[in-house]
Amino acid sequence: MTLLTRPEPREAGVEHRVLRDHTAMASTAAAWRDLEARAGDPLTYFQSADWCLTWIAVFAGPQCRPEVHTLWQDGRLIAVWPLMLSGGILKRLEPLGAPHSQYANLLVDPIHGEKATHRLLAGLAGHDLMVLDGVPEGSALARLLGETPPLPSLANSAAMLDLSAFVTPEAYAATLSKTQRRNRNRRRNALAREGALSFAMLFPGDAGFAEGVAACIAFKRQWLHETGRRGTGLAFEGFDSFLAALSGDRATLSGACLSILKAGDRLIAGEIGFLHHGHYHAYLGAFDWALREASPGKVQMDMTVCWLIEKGVKTYDLLGNPAEYKENWSNRTLGLQTYALPASLAGRAYAGLWTARLRPGLKKLYYGLPFRLRRLAKGG
Repeated sequence: MTLLTRPEPREAGVEHRVLRDHTAMASTAAAWRDLEARAGDPLTYFQSADWCLTWIAVFAGPQCRPEVHTLWQDGRLIAVWPLMLSGGILKRLEPLGAPHSQYANLLVDPIHGEKATHRLLAGLAGHDLMVLDGVPEGSALARLLGETPPLPSLANSAAMLDLSAFVTPEAYAATLSKTQRRNRNRRRNALAREGALSFAMLFPGDAGFAEGVAACIAFKRQWLHETGRRGTGLAFEGFDSFLAALSGDRATLSGACLSILKAGDRLIAGEIGFLHHGHYHAYLGAFDWALREASPGKVQMDMTVCWLIEKGVKTYDLLGNPAEYKENWSNRTLGLQTYALPASLAGRAYAGLWTARLRPGLKKLYYGLPFRLRRLAKGG
């Protein structure tokens, strides 16, 4: 593992600026959003101005300071790499929004930015270690890192359902096996005994959006408790209000949205998602634990997929961390890598011991425990 020391190349007319507070980020928001439109990259929602500005407004503090690295060419924004500096004695650079952000990436102007982004790496300073979780294979960030080897012990993958082959929801349903169709009907009939089923996709500003977000998070927290799992992001105070404050637009099929399934007037399942350039990130799904035997979450997911097909969305993205249910809902995967780039001897020691060895080992040990012991370990 080599230290991050790269000579700064020169590129005529290119300026590197670092935005270190919400005010500086907000002043760049218009140019930032314009760059998002030009880039058209579906895997950069977590680098969008809306996500980053909203996250910093809620969670920034002394232990979490924004460092948004930007490149400008002749006064035009051509690249944005949202990072943040965290830690005390050991200073870590990591993707802005961690642990809530999912994909580590950067925004690049496809015409002017690609050849200049190596200046971003050269301009990093003031930290001991940079840790980048969830870098998609083939992404702009993966290309920037070039020959830097990822950490094999933290290799991951995202499960996705390619919707482009389905012209209508009926065409999608026709691809299901007889067993799948029978189970689909059985689940819906069981839930309908609780009340007539109804599905809706809500956007910020719609009645019930904020309340639905809060209900889904409450469902998710109960599920974590009942199954003995950990949810680091859900432990943050203000997480509910952060998600409810994100913007989204029905007309342009962009930003935050919330699919909800009701039985009568009772919310029984929901999914907080993000639409970005024809790509849907299934960010947080949850269901009423009392109805778990009838699988309301699966019914909601099925209805969400049908809604996305109707709207012409191309991908239903279940994000990283493989799971059996994700495998059943997907027809392709995307590799995700973790990189640790030390910039000091202390950073090298931390990366070699904790990031590459102890962290994955402890995670494997925890989830290898019997369910009851995991509950005890969580204090439940």
